[in-house]
Amino acid sequence: MLSEREQILFRKALTYANGYRELGMFDDALHELASLGVEYSAMTEYQQMQLAIFMEAKRWEESLPVAGTLATNNASDAGAFVNLAYVTRRARGIGEAWAILEKASKKFPKEAIVHYNLGCYACCSKDLDTAKAHLLTAFSLDEKYLEMSSTDEDLKTLRDWLVKIPRSKESK
Repeated sequence: MLSEREQILFRKALTYANGYRELGMFDDALHELASLGVEYSAMTEYQQMQLAIFMEAKRWEESLPVAGTLATNNASDAGAFVNLAYVTRRARGIGEAWAILEKASKKFPKEAIVHYNLGCYACCSKDLDTAKAHLLTAFSLDEKYLEMSSTDEDLKTLRDWLVKIPRSKESK
């Protein structure tokens, strides 16, 4: 358990690291995190910031172990598995990323983000029937993904199909 002073210093370092990240100063952001010391590196917030920095810097290989640790340590967080799949896709390919999301879809069948990403990956792999099935599941769980799909580059092959899907009156 961190003392009140240590908590303040930790939050300050995270804020500074995030500021550097937002400015595209990725090495400075990572240096700010590292300045906290190794004892902080196992903390979820630390790892989440580190992953955000690596992802924004497109440092996919460095992202993999951090994303893997976050998914392992936060097994009830579907977003951790989506992030792991995202960096895996870029570092190792869509096949390995698909396998991660397939497992996640069994664990989180009601998480729209998992189905949406499976739809994107299937579309990129030219498996359009599977893509449509996952996308329809995602849209039924959370209609915001239907709106998001209209600009998603992974789904450009399905653009004509997507515009024909009825929207609720609230989203129009």
